[in-house]
Amino acid sequence: AVLVWLVLGSVDLQAVGARMAALSPAAAALAIALLISHCFIAGWRWQLVMRLFGPVLPLRQAIRLFIEGYFFNNALPSTVGGDAVRILRARAAGLPLAASVGGVLLDRVTGLAGLFLLVLAGQPLLYARVADAEVRLAFAAILLCGAAAIAMLILVRHVPVPLLPGVVRDNLRTLSEATHRAFLHPSVSAPVLGLAVVVHGLIVLSVHVIAVGLGLDVGLFESLVLVPAVILLSTVPVSIGGWGLREGLMVVA
Repeated sequence: AVLVWLVLGSVDLQAVGARMAALSPAAAALAIALLISHCFIAGWRWQLVMRLFGPVLPLRQAIRLFIEGYFFNNALPSTVGGDAVRILRARAAGLPLAASVGGVLLDRVTGLAGLFLLVLAGQPLLYARVADAEVRLAFAAILLCGAAAIAMLILVRHVPVPLLPGVVRDNLRTLSEATHRAFLHPSVSAPVLGLAVVVHGLIVLSVHVIAVGLGLDVGLFESLVLVPAVILLSTVPVSIGGWGLREGLMVVA
């Protein structure tokens, strides 16, 4: 409530109301349907990732817990605060703690990988529209760091870490092996990463539908380039639920 009050304190509510009133009911309904669909597909992806750690939740329960975590993302630090809620709820549902933590962590990693793929695919269009060298280098650096982090997570199972407690070392090795399968075994990576791309694609489409419904001159290709970049940058943990950061980035985009 405080965050909403702070944001609205510097906004011309009459102008915003007039703009929102211009959004067609059909566009609003379609955008909401796309976002709800994205939650169902993301819950399905999470269940697929869980299988890499052993026990899994039923699909219906996995989707419900994903939506609960998604809800809490709006009130906890960064846009990943709801992941802690998912871990706690999965643990309460009967999953072992290690499987709950590993499943949520790898689900987040594969989700970001899907986002990286969309951002990477949009780089040629971004370069064609944005001449600022710093912006270009920033996205190149983010993609390289993301690829390096995933590679390190895959390879860490081969690195001796004698200083870590045995339980931590074993769980880290399990997570590394699961990451290896999720990215390098086609039978696993194809559905998991494919669904990750679809999930973010639905978010892109929802934003595009709203833009079109508001009469903005924003093309689909522009949305495919800009929205994934905004989602990626809004995961930086510098605000509560990404509030302010996400909106500021969208305005700049």
